Amino acid sequence: MTQALTGSEYVLIAQVPKAGDRWHQVHLNAAICQSFFRIAEGEGRMVRLERVEGAGVLRDSFERQLVYSRRNRNYKIEFDFGEVTEYPQDGVPLLIIIELDVRRFRYVLLLPGDTGHEAMLHLNDSLSAVGRGLPRVITTLDEVELRWPGCPLRSPVPTQDA
Repeated sequence: MTQALTGSEYVLIAQVPKAGDRWHQVHLNAAICQSFFRIAEGEGRMVRLERVEGAGVLRDSFERQLVYSRRNRNYKIEFDFGEVTEYPQDGVPLLIIIELDVRRFRYVLLLPGDTGHEAMLHLNDSLSAVGRGLPRVITTLDEVELRWPGCPLRSPVPTQDA
């Protein structure tokens, strides 16, 4: 049984860069890795990620390590986007990630046109970005739910797949 969320949990709203055909390896900046994910290069620590589909179904739970590319000096974490394999031709995808516990997170991928995408993009643009690169902001679950009442991160439905 999971602990009930209060609304004060931290939520990261991150624009996802294209990064060629490996865009599921989401490039992040050092400030986000350290302040939100609480990991740094070389620590070898893992984060536990739970994927929620846009309809609110909890799909996967897995662990990932922070990867640092010396070639392009980028930090990245690989996410599972389910059946979404192609980067959209128009607009930018968003990752909405809630911190459930230290290094334990739940996330949903929003593509342009998805319910909540426009509201979350507006919130992403209206808050102060953390670190360099594409805008990434940290807010609270209460703020996200105020702007996107149907956000499935608070209480996703467990998958019924056998």
